[in-house]
Amino acid sequence: MREQPKTRQGREKELEADDPLALVMTPVSGGDLQLMATCLIEEFARMGLKEAEILALFRQPIYQTHALYRAWGEGRVRELVRQVLARTGRTCVSVTVLPHSGGDDA
Repeated sequence: MREQPKTRQGREKELEADDPLALVMTPVSGGDLQLMATCLIEEFARMGLKEAEILALFRQPIYQTHALYRAWGEGRVRELVRQVLARTGRTCVSVTVLPHSGGDDA
């Protein structure tokens, strides 16, 4: 029986040009940039990103959020990130693996 090649998943998967989950910023006539940026920051926060990580995304020229960063400046973007993080729930997980101390329940 011939083995099927493994398909890569998650981070291992190649980026597809028509990926339906790709985050794309599209200018809308009369759109509210403040609201759009707030929604993006909320999404990043819910993914578990911290302030420094979200700011790093705005600083990167390869992302469309960089246009806001250039237009508004570091201070305004940082303030918006802080405001959103102050009121948005975030999931942060820390795992500590303890060494086995013996017994039969290992």
